[in-house]
Amino acid sequence: MIESVTHTRPTMRRSLSFVLGYGAAQAGAFICFIPLLTLLLPEKAEQIGGADKALLLSQAAMIGGLTAAGANLLFGTLSDRTESRFGRRRPWILMGFFAAALALALIGAARDPLQLALGLVAFQIAINALYAPLMALVPDMVPDDQKGLVCAWAGIALPVASLFTALVVSQLADTLTAQFVVVIVAAAGLVLPFALTLKEPRIPRPRREPFRLSFVALKDQTFKLAFSSRLLLESAVAINTLYLFFFLQTQPAGSAPEGWSVAQVFGALLLASTLAAAAVGFAGGILSDRLRQRRLFVLTGSTGMAAALALFIAWPTWPGPLVAQLLFGAFHGLHATAVAAMTAQILPDPQKSGRDLGVMNMAVALPQGLAPACAVVILGFGFSLTSVFAAASVAALLASAVLLAMRKAP
Repeated sequence: MIESVTHTRPTMRRSLSFVLGYGAAQAGAFICFIPLLTLLLPEKAEQIGGADKALLLSQAAMIGGLTAAGANLLFGTLSDRTESRFGRRRPWILMGFFAAALALALIGAARDPLQLALGLVAFQIAINALYAPLMALVPDMVPDDQKGLVCAWAGIALPVASLFTALVVSQLADTLTAQFVVVIVAAAGLVLPFALTLKEPRIPRPRREPFRLSFVALKDQTFKLAFSSRLLLESAVAINTLYLFFFLQTQPAGSAPEGWSVAQVFGALLLASTLAAAAVGFAGGILSDRLRQRRLFVLTGSTGMAAALALFIAWPTWPGPLVAQLLFGAFHGLHATAVAAMTAQILPDPQKSGRDLGVMNMAVALPQGLAPACAVVILGFGFSLTSVFAAASVAALLASAVLLAMRKAP
């Protein structure tokens, strides 16, 4: 099931069925892990750890995060080197999905902290075996003038998975087993139709080299600047994600509607920002194709996020937090879609796109640990969470400045 076409960079436009199928597969991948990380894992930690649930959850999440960072690079590199009549990405996507389904079942059946940790490590390995080659299909198969459209459809995967968690998985709260089953079944219905019918292009046989995990892509100046900008920007995103709830708790009276709890305000802000991110990200991806401008949209997104983070500080009374988070979500969606398309377009080696996307993924994974560490330092010097959000705003501005230094960017 491989097209008899040989090329270095894709030129053939992809059909609507491919675009929609790819978006569905992305949604399926997100449904594998968003309900797990936001709802099922905390529930399982409480079931196993009882009063120590917070500590158990933190330990499991840290182990899982470290595993994910390395696994994405590993499986991106392995899929680059794969030679089979079924293609080089498709076998890994299929194996990764079935392994992820098995790992989810293991997590659901865990009875002690060790089993939970082992199940989560197995899951992170499996989901990255699926996700790394799935991401590499964009530079492999999508021409430059369609990358924004494909990334726009892929960009709705997160809101779809979030809504699925809220509207379906959470409604089965009385039966943890049923929650795991519905996640596996839904993910299968979205991933497998695309993966089983995927026809990959034939590529030149790669030169055989010793296997190693390489960061050689960072020698390319454009890629290195894109990596640096994303590392800074994702640090700002991590601050907003991890500390928004605590930030709302520290605000004075008047920072929430009368009669609303902090939890209700937090939920409303997340819903507003998620919907804004989906809508603006989708439109931005399509426009970036038509205008043939990726960096402009990425730059607008990072600068807008910096302004939104500053708005939290400048306008703490209601509806200031709502406006700030709404803008943050909108600009985050714009940035996420455009930067995905831009990254797929600037990879140094088209034959090793899985490896190089794995390197870029480090700029997304590392801030999950680096940003909290920086926040701890700031708070340790006696500064408030307001200062942490100010630092996040500065990081987003620096990300914009780095983008301006890119000379060879679409």
